[in-house]
Amino acid sequence: MARWLGGIASTEPVQANLPSPTGPSVSAEDGRLPDTSRPLVAHLLLLATDIEARTKDDALMVSALTEVRQMRDTHLPRLIESYAEIPASHRAEIFRRTGRSASYNLNQAFEKMIARLEFLSRDLAQEDIDSFADNLRFIEQRYGDHDPLREP
Repeated sequence: MARWLGGIASTEPVQANLPSPTGPSVSAEDGRLPDTSRPLVAHLLLLATDIEARTKDDALMVSALTEVRQMRDTHLPRLIESYAEIPASHRAEIFRRTGRSASYNLNQAFEKMIARLEFLSRDLAQEDIDSFADNLRFIEQRYGDHDPLREP
């Protein structure tokens, strides 16, 4: 049919237009981060790396992979940059406006990002959990005490 339409049929799989896996441009050891933020950023980066590894070969997980890469490669660096651009002498203005320090607000944003990554991770794991449960049921039915092929 492709020849009839004037083209040549391609046998190569269609590749999704994903951002390239450049890896994190941010480090938990970034000197611009408050000490309290470093463990949060380290946890966030670890979750993102884990999710990326679990989704990169699965065409059905393109949206999760895209979201994780966008969070890690765009949103996280922008958030840190916007925090770092506030001169330390003016960070108290954030407290006057919000009732919370700039570093507290920064950590809250990191925690929201972590919560989203944890949700994606649980969602990805659910398929594996369901598959394992199905296999356990099969083994119990096939080889358990009620095996019809087993002699009494």
